[in-house]
Amino acid sequence: MERWSKDGRRHHDATGYVGVVRLRTGPVSALALRYLRAVADQEWDVVSGCLSADVVRHGPFGDDVAGAAEYLSFLRRTMPALPGYRMDIDGATELDDVRAMVELRETIEQDSGPMVTHECLIFTTGADGLLVEVSIYIRQAPT
Repeated sequence: MERWSKDGRRHHDATGYVGVVRLRTGPVSALALRYLRAVADQEWDVVSGCLSADVVRHGPFGDDVAGAAEYLSFLRRTMPALPGYRMDIDGATELDDVRAMVELRETIEQDSGPMVTHECLIFTTGADGLLVEVSIYIRQAPT
């Protein structure tokens, strides 16, 4: 597993072991991974370079955002506000010529301890080879 924080450092456990990431990569998943690493590191120029002008983000709570400028603005407001943010990438799979799936965990630090969210993101590229759609799915905790 790869672990990235917004300060750009990889995270290791106490033994220094990082784990194994299941990657079946191609051009779409490589772009998705570059985008995710840039989001975690808050490298907004890199994020912007991954997005098509008409990108649509389908958020897990119906919080969709359309357009690269609007989406980038959303990320620039949201990411710095997440205390102790960390992204752990568990796997990436090329689905076809235009889509890839990435499994990941996002962690934020709260007073009560870390809150971990398990997610699956589907990335779709357009004719320009950039991300035209980002769909985010969250695994719900049992009730």
